[in-house]
Amino acid sequence: MTQADLPPPSGIDTPFALDASTVDGFRRHGHAVVRGLASAEEIARFAPPILAQERRLAEKAPPLEERATYFKAFLQGHNLWTRDAAIKPFVFSARFAKVAAELMGVAGVRLYHDQSLTKEPGGGHTPWHQDQTYWPLDTDDTITMWMPLVDVPEAVGTMTFADGSYARRDLGPWTIGDESEAEFAGLVAREGFTTTTHGALKAGDATFHRGWTLHRAPANPTPLMRSVMTVIWYADGTRVSDDLSGVRALDHKYWLGSVPPGEVADGPMNPVLWPR
Repeated sequence: MTQADLPPPSGIDTPFALDASTVDGFRRHGHAVVRGLASAEEIARFAPPILAQERRLAEKAPPLEERATYFKAFLQGHNLWTRDAAIKPFVFSARFAKVAAELMGVAGVRLYHDQSLTKEPGGGHTPWHQDQTYWPLDTDDTITMWMPLVDVPEAVGTMTFADGSYARRDLGPWTIGDESEAEFAGLVAREGFTTTTHGALKAGDATFHRGWTLHRAPANPTPLMRSVMTVIWYADGTRVSDDLSGVRALDHKYWLGSVPPGEVADGPMNPVLWPR
């Protein structure tokens, strides 16, 4: 297992000033958009090594028509910082981590893992789901940054969130697939959740959402490869959950270094990224 030593400070660690309305909206709705979080120059620096990993995944993937719903939704690469040292400063960015901590209102955050999510031309919809269904973390203070590395127009689509759904915590056991889409779409309609889509995003803009926030994304009917990099954090001091059933057992093994349930989740792959 790779030890997550902090890289030397770089330009992507410089602070970003959040406005109060963004923080307030996040805390009420469980999601927010932060525009211009990474500059065009920073995207130009970090996108090429991430996109190189994306191309390797695409080369190995079977044709879209042969895949199940989950695998039509996106190609996934995990912990890219361990595959290419050029990606590590992006994933370990103190700027991004500080924004995550400020949105949640916590003193510090640890890295859970990074994940590239590539929706190919003709790629399918991402079904309704809650991320935290997968995570064996004994806290509600978890957050994902979703940052496109290319401009994403309305026709391609970004994520749609069920406003305030995070406050209901675990809404059901369904993992990403046809069943989660049907069950959660029905729940959204029955419960009268309002939904929000933040619209077109520029490369370097980002959305943030809590782990329990219910969300989905549309299919990609365009020839554009929708290339997105995500980083997930949790509040420093969080303990490993006692519930390691189902998919949580795999996350426990791969992302938390099998730190025992009840212990502080401080595995070698989970450094504190804010404060430095």
